[in-house]
Amino acid sequence: MWSFLSNGVDRLSEWMGHVSAWLIIILIGEVVYDTLVRYLFNAPSGWSYDITYMLYGAAFMGGGAWTLLRDEHVRIDLIYGKISPKSRAIADAIGYVVFFFPSISVLLYFSTKFAIQSWRMLEGSGETVWNPPIYPLKTVLCVTLLILLLQGIVQFVRCIITIKEGGKYLGHQS
Repeated sequence: MWSFLSNGVDRLSEWMGHVSAWLIIILIGEVVYDTLVRYLFNAPSGWSYDITYMLYGAAFMGGGAWTLLRDEHVRIDLIYGKISPKSRAIADAIGYVVFFFPSISVLLYFSTKFAIQSWRMLEGSGETVWNPPIYPLKTVLCVTLLILLLQGIVQFVRCIITIKEGGKYLGHQS
């Protein structure tokens, strides 16, 4: 059962990573387009700023679970790379309990609260004249935080398995 659940979360995180990568490609295209029309035709768009922060926000948050799955977050590797797999698992488990779970839980709680409020009032961005709805982006942030939390739980359990059983560190799945 555990293998089924953890593999499902891993696949979801992997999928989110691919979606985020495509969002970056779309973002690059949008920025190039806006730059060309602004400087070549002196016709700036009224929607570019909103699209830029929405695409970037979704891509950035969507890539979090994939980055955690791949163990690609920044870390100072002076000591970590030289210790045993069990010691790495212990260090990661402590990090999850002390830093990851509390911060992601608070972010998820407040982002969900803000998304619900945004849906109730059908909130617009208020940043430009275009004023697109912002509640879908706030919902995307909640969903990506939830997926990040689920991936963190999977990684934490892998740490515990490594601590109990020793052997190869299971925190990184490629």
